[in-house]
Amino acid sequence: MALVLCPECGEETLDRLTNCPLCDKPLAEEQQTSETTRLLIYAVLFLLGLTAATLCNTMGYTRTAISLAIVGIIGMVAMILKVGRS
Repeated sequence: MALVLCPECGEETLDRLTNCPLCDKPLAEEQQTSETTRLLIYAVLFLLGLTAATLCNTMGYTRTAISLAIVGIIGMVAMILKVGRS
């Protein structure tokens, strides 16, 4: 567990709390944007991995295409797991 500062009153609170115990201001705004950014990174990883795999396969680089396809699939699985937890 880590301590975070409340954006409203500056009180140090635990990062697992959703609201500040002193002023009752929500603390999760910063965490929400972080989760959205991670989801966007997973989506880009998925799309770029599969696009690059397709291009490599077209040019005859089969092993590279398989590796990039695996990267794309890992991005897709991470995206599905992240959306499933939300």
